Parts: sequence; C-alpha cells; structure tokens
Amino acid sequence: MTRAPLVYIVVLNYNNYDDTVETIESIERLDYENYKILLVDNGSEKEVVERIRERFPELRIVETGKNLGYAGGNNFGIRVALSEGAEYVLVLNNDIVLESDALKKMVEIMEKEANCAACQPLVKFYKEREKIWSAGTKMFLGYPRLYLKGKKEAIEDVFEAPFGLSGCAILVRASAFRDIGLFDERLFLMHEETEWCVRAKKKGYKLLVVASAVVYHKVSATLGFLSEKYLYYVSRNWLIVARSLGLKGYIFAVVTEFLVRLPYYLVLLLMRKRIRPLGSYLRGVLHGLCGRAS
Repeated sequence: MTRAPLVYIVVLNYNNYDDTVETIESIERLDYENYKILLVDNGSEKEVVERIRERFPELRIVETGKNLGYAGGNNFGIRVALSEGAEYVLVLNNDIVLESDALKKMVEIMEKEANCAACQPLVKFYKEREKIWSAGTKMFLGYPRLYLKGKKEAIEDVFEAPFGLSGCAILVRASAFRDIGLFDERLFLMHEETEWCVRAKKKGYKLLVVASAVVYHKVSATLGFLSEKYLYYVSRNWLIVARSLGLKGYIFAVVTEFLVRLPYYLVLLLMRKRIRPLGSYLRGVLHGLCGRAS
C-alpha cells in the first residue's frame, strides 16, 4: 500500500473495565499507521466510564446513554466513523486482544480484493492460544457453526468464509456499509453479523478470512454462555435470520432447532443443574417462529 487507508476501530463497552483496558492496550500496540479508536459506551455505570477515561486520557469515548445492544451500540459508532471519513471500520468486541500486525494484514487483503465487503482475522482462544475459536462460520445441521473451532492445524492464508464471519472482530469496507446498510438493530444482540453477511452475499460481495492476522478472544466475557439472555437471543434471532435463507433453508433451520439444538442445550443445562434458563431458550424459539424482534 502506498497510503494507509483510514480505519476507525469501534470498540463497544458495557460495564467491563478490565477487558476493555486490555483490548485498548493491544490496539495501541498495532503497527498500522492510520487508525482512530472510538470507544462506544453502551450505557455503563458512570464509575466504569470514568475509570476508563482516567486510564486513557486521550481516548475518544462516545456514550449512547443506554444499552442499545450489539447492533445499536456498534451502529452508533459506525455512523460516527462514516461521517468522519473512515475508509474501513473495524468492529471489535471489548474482550479481544490483537496481534500487532493483525490490522495491517487485513487492510492489505481488502485493498487487493475490491469486491470484498468485509474480512475477519483468525480468532483464537485467549487462554488456549494454539486453538482456533473461529475461522468464519460454516452451515452445519441448519445452523452457522464456528468454522474450525477447537482445531490446531495450520490453514491457508486467505480464503472465502464458508458461510459468514464472526462479529467479534470484523473489518468492513465503509462503502459496503453504505451499500448494504448497518446491523439490524431489531435483533439487539446475537446473529447481527450473520444477518449482515447474508445481505452482503446476496449483493454479490465476498467475505474473507485472513488467517495470518490473529486475535485472541475471551469468549462471552460480557454476555456469558448459557445465560438466560444468551439462550433467548441466540434462539430467537437465528430463527428470524433464517427466514432470509429461502423456504427450504428456513424449514431446515426450524426442524434442526428442535431436533439438534434443543436437546443440546437441555443436556448442557442438566449437566450444570440449571433448568431455569431453558425457559428463556424456549421463549426465544417461540418469538423467533413468530418473527418477533424488537
């Protein structure tokens, strides 16, 4: 690249000081020369925001005033980035730690692939750094499963995502946001990036995984796997998003929701002696089947 394109790095925070600090510190170590950090606070307690300001006096923080969810909170920051001339927007969870060359490698690929709407790095587990958490997503039994999760093998440098990208770290071309639109705020959280990727592919865009760019993910540090909120939104939103896959794809998603994912979550909850969250999951399924999103 003769000139480094301007990248806005949008980090969404909700009442999480420690992880957010580690994420910002890793951003500050990037070897990319033309980026701006925009921390979007999604309605955190006042003390959390003040502590972050004290730790990073130069950090730009914009506050939504209330919890708008993943979609609304990130869109808040994305709109600021687009209005200020961003050429790319890196949407980043606040439980991600980046290798210093991750952003540079992703931008280099995007500059070569004009028809690529977005790319993601290779996401590895924070605590088991030799293991892959996500190399995109791939459809498996009617659901977009994390591709190569738990694997250790070396993979090719750049490839097209089998289905979609993981929203914990996704670099999006600004012009693609303008063409495709932002995240669907009705979904609030879970599967917003899935729905966006479906729209991108329908418009003929590529979605790439840049395996040489590596980040580490703490995995559900904010939301919590198997929490009532997680189970509600993961079931509701997938059944809403699956409607865009066509009649056969939607029917298959519904059937496998009951035959595969319901037994899966039930077993996990029984093993943990936690039955109450199952009610949230079933309510999410019902609302998803009714197309109820807010």
